[in-house]
Amino acid sequence: MKKLMLATVLSSLAILTACQNISAHSQSTKATWEQKMTAQSQTERNKANALAFYEMAFNQHKVKEATAKYVGDVYLQHNPTVADGGQAFIDAFEPFLKEHPKSRAKVHRVIAEGDLVVLHVHSQLDENDIGESVVDIFRFDENGKIVEHWDTIQAVPEKTVSGRSMF
Repeated sequence: MKKLMLATVLSSLAILTACQNISAHSQSTKATWEQKMTAQSQTERNKANALAFYEMAFNQHKVKEATAKYVGDVYLQHNPTVADGGQAFIDAFEPFLKEHPKSRAKVHRVIAEGDLVVLHVHSQLDENDIGESVVDIFRFDENGKIVEHWDTIQAVPEKTVSGRSMF
């Protein structure tokens, strides 16, 4: 009888321990899933912000407004012709866009991972300009503001060896 009681107690303890382990695993899985969903929603928000920034700054030519809305207080610039900071961005692009009022930028691709968003863009001074192929890389902070920028720019050639366009 004592053996039967001991076996019953041990079985109950084993079941309780298993339930606790399942519950802990379930909570851990839930936390991991929530973290993944938060990261995905932040990445999607960053993509949307990069596109909205580009539209406002380079197509609507509202550089100050785009900077105020989408650029962080700290803005590190890796373009060798533009200084750090939102005001430096404004100072670089407002005169350029005033000089080229028909300038447009068409985003062909958006790639995002973590806090980085990459845009593949066809930038043109006007409808007759063959333009440039631009790849802009933006890093976002936790609030969805652009805090760092890299770019690479290449003139679009009249024709390519492969016969394919750059876009």
